[in-house]
Amino acid sequence: MKGEWVSLIKNKVVLIGLIAVLFIPILYCGTFLWAFWDPYSETDDLSVAVVNHDEAVDFNGTQLNFGDEIVSKLEQNDNFGWEFVSEEEAMEGLEDSKYFMMIEIPNDFSNNAATAFSAEPNQPNLRYMPHESLNFLVSTIETSGVEKLQQEVSSTLTSSYIQTLADSINQTSNGMTTASESTTQLAESIAGMQDTYETMVQTHPNLASSQKEQSISSFNAINEGANSIATSLTDGTEQLRNINLSQENLDMIASPVTINTDKFTSVPNYGHGFAPFTLSLGLFIGAMLISIVFPVREPVTKPTSSFGWFISKFSVIAVAASIQAIIAAVFLLTVLNLEVGNVGYFLLFTIFSSLAFVTLIQLVVSLLGEKGRFIIILLLILQITSSGGTFPVEMIPAVLQDVSSFLPMTFSVSGFRALVANSNYDLMWQNIGFLSIFVLVSMLGTLLYLTIKSRNKDQEKREIANKNYV
Repeated sequence: MKGEWVSLIKNKVVLIGLIAVLFIPILYCGTFLWAFWDPYSETDDLSVAVVNHDEAVDFNGTQLNFGDEIVSKLEQNDNFGWEFVSEEEAMEGLEDSKYFMMIEIPNDFSNNAATAFSAEPNQPNLRYMPHESLNFLVSTIETSGVEKLQQEVSSTLTSSYIQTLADSINQTSNGMTTASESTTQLAESIAGMQDTYETMVQTHPNLASSQKEQSISSFNAINEGANSIATSLTDGTEQLRNINLSQENLDMIASPVTINTDKFTSVPNYGHGFAPFTLSLGLFIGAMLISIVFPVREPVTKPTSSFGWFISKFSVIAVAASIQAIIAAVFLLTVLNLEVGNVGYFLLFTIFSSLAFVTLIQLVVSLLGEKGRFIIILLLILQITSSGGTFPVEMIPAVLQDVSSFLPMTFSVSGFRALVANSNYDLMWQNIGFLSIFVLVSMLGTLLYLTIKSRNKDQEKREIANKNYV
C-alpha cells in the first residue's frame, strides 16, 4: 500500500488528474444549482409582445378603453419583459424567435365588455399566442402568467360592473325617497283641503258653485302630487330598466374575460419539448466515449504525412459519429414517434451536430491528451446549464448567458427545436452555419497540431541520426 502512495505522489500527471477528478461532483452540482437556483425570478427577461387594438366605448355615460387600462397595468408589471408593439412587429418577432409569446387585445374588447347588462352579452376575450417550440418549459410558465393576467383583468371589469349596479341602485333609492316625501306631502294637502271643504259647507250650506270649484281645485292638487310621485319613481328606476340580470349576464359578470389560445408553434408533449436537449446531450456524451475507446491522437502505424495522420483519425471518428447519430435519430423517429418537420433535414442536422461535437473533442484531447478529458467534462457541465435546453438562456445568470454563445450544444438545441414539431428551416440552416464554425476550426486546429507534432518528430529523428553519425 505504501508503494502505491509513493508512486502516486511521484507521478505528478496521475496525481493532478486524480485531484481534478475530486472536484467533478461539486463542479457539476454547484454549477447546475447555481444556474437554476431561482430561474422564475428572471422571467422579466423573457420578451413578450403585447398588441393593443382596443377602441374606446361609452359605458354607462363614461368613455372607457379597457385595452389602455390593461396596457397600463402591464407597464407596472415585471412578471415578463412586456414589449408593446404592432401586430406586424409581434409576428415578425415570433418568426425570428425574439418573443416567447404574444398577447393581443382585440378592437372590440371594450365594446364587448360594455354589453354585460344587455339582453345579449358578448364576453370579451384576450388572444394568447405561445411559441411552444422555442422552449416548452417556458410555455407552462407563460400559461400561468396569462391566467394571472386574466384574473387581474376580470377583477377590473367585475369592479366596473359592480359600480354600475351600485350607482343604479343608489339612484333608484333616491327616487324612492323622493317619492315617499311627495306622498307624505300629498296626504297632508288632501287632509288640509278636506278640512277647508267641511268648514265652507258648515259656514255656507247653500254655496253649491263654491263647492264645485273647491272640488276641482282638490282634484288638481291630487293630480299634481301623483305626477310628482311618478316622475320621481321614473327617474329612479330608469337605470334598472336597462339592466338585464339573466343567468347569462350573471355568468359574464362572474367571469368577464376569456383567453383564446392560438399557438404560433405547438409541441405535443414533454418528450417533444425536451428531445432537442436530450438528443444533443446524448450525442455529446457519445462523442466523449468515442474519444475514450478510440485513440484520436496516437497513430497505429507510422504516418506518411501530417495530413495523412489527420485523415486516418478523422475518417474513423467521423464515420462512428455519423452512425451513432443515425441510430439515435432513427430510434427517436420510429420507436418514440418523434414528430419532425422534415425527416431528411432532421437526419442531416443530427449527423452534423454529432460531427461538431466529436471534432471539438478530438481537438481538445489531441492538444492536452488525457488532461483534456477534464476540459471536456467542464464543457459538458457548462452546456447542460447554458445551452437553453431546460430553462431558456434568458433565465440563467448573466455569466452563463455570455458563455452560451461559445458552446456548440447551444446551436444544436436551437436547430433541433427548429425541426421538432416545427418547420423553421431557415433557423436550422442558420444553426448549421454556427456548427460549421466549430467543425472547421476544430479540424484545422487538430491538423495544425499534428503538423507541428510531425515536424518535431522529424526534427528529433534528424538530431538522433546526426548524433549517431558523429
